[in-house]
Amino acid sequence: MSESPSDPRVDELLATVTALEQQVSQLRQYNQEQAHVLAELLPRFERLAAAADHDPGNGARSAGAETTPDPVLWALLSADEAAAAWDELARWVDTIAIPTLAPTARQIPPCWPMHTWGRETLSWLHHAHLQAYGPDGSGFQIAEWHTRWVPTAYAAIDTKGAARGGHCGISEHRSERVEEGMPLRTEDWGPWLVRARGVDVESRR
Repeated sequence: MSESPSDPRVDELLATVTALEQQVSQLRQYNQEQAHVLAELLPRFERLAAAADHDPGNGARSAGAETTPDPVLWALLSADEAAAAWDELARWVDTIAIPTLAPTARQIPPCWPMHTWGRETLSWLHHAHLQAYGPDGSGFQIAEWHTRWVPTAYAAIDTKGAARGGHCGISEHRSERVEEGMPLRTEDWGPWLVRARGVDVESRR
């Protein structure tokens, strides 16, 4: 009795099943190998992540890391907030701006605290400085602060609506140091700031 001829479709199906079994076997072996590799690498990843969280110079900072303060919106400050903002601005001008920039009394007139343009200009220059030198700052931002924003601030002050050539137009505010273009000192603008701070804070109560 002769064998019946095989069905080509069955032979094709068997070949396909055999090929799939081989692929499944290969994938199983690959997965086992990858699981072994991951088991070796996972402790390394965990150590790197822990180190990054404690690295103050890392871009991804841990919770509670220092951040740059928000800009001061003077128009919306309460009396206490304004007092704190004045104190911080005065501290920055005294300890950072003057020693760093060495401005003349024509570039920043001593009476600047008495004028909105003076307070606002130095306030945004202060915040730009915080951003440039802060935890998220960069060398590019620092260079831009010195080469772009400082000259822009001086130009904003040296306008007709502010203090062209260092003169604000109020005779009481005239200063010999402005006339002579002498270096600005804290003792030149300090009394004006105390006066402006007091008036401003009181007006917000």
